[in-house]
Amino acid sequence: MNSSYKNKDIDYGELIEAITLCQNPKSIVEIGILDGYSLHHFINSTNSNNSKTTSIQAYDIFDKFNGNHAMEFELKERFKNNHNVSINYGDFYEVYKNIDNNIDIIHIDIANNGDTYEYAIQHYLPKLSPTGIMLLEGGSQERDEVEWMIKYNKPKIAPILTKYANDYTIKTFGSHPSLTLISPPR
Repeated sequence: MNSSYKNKDIDYGELIEAITLCQNPKSIVEIGILDGYSLHHFINSTNSNNSKTTSIQAYDIFDKFNGNHAMEFELKERFKNNHNVSINYGDFYEVYKNIDNNIDIIHIDIANNGDTYEYAIQHYLPKLSPTGIMLLEGGSQERDEVEWMIKYNKPKIAPILTKYANDYTIKTFGSHPSLTLISPPR
């Protein structure tokens, strides 16, 4: 499976599974599917160890994304036997309006930049359950220096994390692509 998480510095699949196992979620929302790498790891770390079924809603804009994009039919075929998983069309800037206010894990991986993080903190963080967490691709200094961020003059993520450091629990894992965990204060 193609994924920015399949990189050199740490095993992001194992990290996603470890976080998910610790969280023991009833509900997961994923925005940005590509080939389903993180979705696969969410599925691996839920249901088999839980007496309940974890609802997983995955959203993407598929071929509306100008670049390397998710293939809706292939994803639905790949995950058709996972009855607790729904794969849907959904734009990051709209999905939050139609999801519950009690999500245990929200994962966002959509060519993230500083604007994506700011929007996610403002619109998705309030959708978390009292013990919920938000995971976002990126967050490290190295990730802010990738070619496309510089070429397209995208806002860096690190300043957004600094801006909210006193308001939320924030932890970034790895260097490239990195994964950032954000949760409200408990």
